Amino acid sequence: MGGVPSTPRFSDARPQDTAEYLIATFVGEKSFPLDSDFWQKLLELPLSLRWPSHRVHQACQVFAQNNCNTRHLAKILIHLTQCLQESISSSGTQSTAYTKAINAVYISSVFLKYLIENAQSDNFDELHLSLAESEPIPREFMIDQNIKKLVMHSVLSYIVSVDVSPQTYLLHQELLNFMLIAMSTQLLSGPSPGPKDVHPFIDAAMAEESSLVNSVVHRLLLNYIMRPRIPLNSASYSIFSEMSQPGVLQRVGSAAATFVLLPFNYLVSSSGESSRNQLADCSLLVLLVLIHYRKCIESDESVTDRSDDSAASDSLSKSNTHFSDNPYCKALENARDIEFGHVDIEGNAHNGLVVKLPFAALFDTLGLCLADETAVLLLYSLVEGNSGFLEYVLVRTDLDTLV
Repeated sequence: MGGVPSTPRFSDARPQDTAEYLIATFVGEKSFPLDSDFWQKLLELPLSLRWPSHRVHQACQVFAQNNCNTRHLAKILIHLTQCLQESISSSGTQSTAYTKAINAVYISSVFLKYLIENAQSDNFDELHLSLAESEPIPREFMIDQNIKKLVMHSVLSYIVSVDVSPQTYLLHQELLNFMLIAMSTQLLSGPSPGPKDVHPFIDAAMAEESSLVNSVVHRLLLNYIMRPRIPLNSASYSIFSEMSQPGVLQRVGSAAATFVLLPFNYLVSSSGESSRNQLADCSLLVLLVLIHYRKCIESDESVTDRSDDSAASDSLSKSNTHFSDNPYCKALENARDIEFGHVDIEGNAHNGLVVKLPFAALFDTLGLCLADETAVLLLYSLVEGNSGFLEYVLVRTDLDTLV
C-alpha cells in the first residue's frame, strides 16, 4: 500500500481503486503542495467506502516513515480547518465542504492516533505539525501560522457555531473523536504533570479566549443533557473498516474514551450498548478531559543570599513550579442556572460572561446516568467546584435521585 501506483483514469476506475491510489499517494514518499488537486480528490472520496483494518495499520507504518518529509499530516489538518470554516459559513448544511471535512477529520484521526501511540520523543516531534520552509504557500495561508492552534480553534468553533442536527450529526461526532485522540498525548506523560510536558493540541485549546471557552463548555453540556439521537443514515463512518466489523475510528473512539482519562482511575470502558448515546458520551468525555487538565509551569524567583553580611548580597535564582489556571474548569465552576438570574456575589464571573445551563435538566440527566462513572465524575466536579449547582442540589426535594 505504501507504493504509489500509476495514476488511474478516474472516469473509468472503480471508486475502491481510486481510493486505493489516493490513500497510497497520501502515505507515500511524494510530497504534494497545499494547493495541489490531489487534496481535493482525496477529500472527495465517497463516504461509503470501506477499508480492512490490517491495511490501515500498514498504511500508518508507511505514513510514519514519510511524514517527516511530506508533512502530509500538517497539510491535511490545514485543509480540515478550511473545510470547517466553509461549513460554518454555510450554516453546517451538507455540501462539498461538509463531505470534505468529514474525510479530513477521519483520515487525520486515524493517522494521528498511530503517530501519538508510537511517539519516541516527549515533545511529539514525530507529528511534524509545521510546513517545510521550502513549501510553496497559498496566498490565504501564512507560513508562521501555528497549525495546532489553527486546528483546535476551527474544531471548537464548528462545535459551538453549528447546531447538532441529522445533517450535521456525523461531523460533530467525528470532531469529538478527533479531540479525544488529539488530547490523548497525556497518556505518555508521567503520573504527575511536569513543566517539560508538551501536549500540542490541548495546550492550544487552553489558550483560547474566554468567550469561546464558555461556549464550548455550554455546548458539550447541552449535548450531554439533550442527548441528540443518531440518524439512521449516519450511524457510522465506514471508510477504513471491515464489512462486518465496526469502523476503525469507532474502535479508536472507544479506546480513547477508556484510556484518555486514566488519571481518574475508577473509570472503566464504555460498554457500547445500543441504549447509549455516542454523541452525548463523547461530549462528556471531551469536557472531562478539558476541565481536569493541569498545565505545570516553571518560573524563576530571585532570592537574595545574605549569609555573609560583610559580602555583597548575591542574587540567586530559585526554580518554582505551579499549575496555571484552567479556563474550562473555571467556566464550569462559574456556570449558573438559566432559570434564575443569580447575582455573582463571589466575583467569579469575567466581564459578565458565564455559562448558563438548565440545572433541573442537568440534575435529572445525572440521576439517570449514575451507573456510568463519567457521570459520577461530572457530578463530583460540579458539586465540589460550583457553589450554585451545589445549592440547587441541596434544595431539591428528591435528593435521593443522586444516591
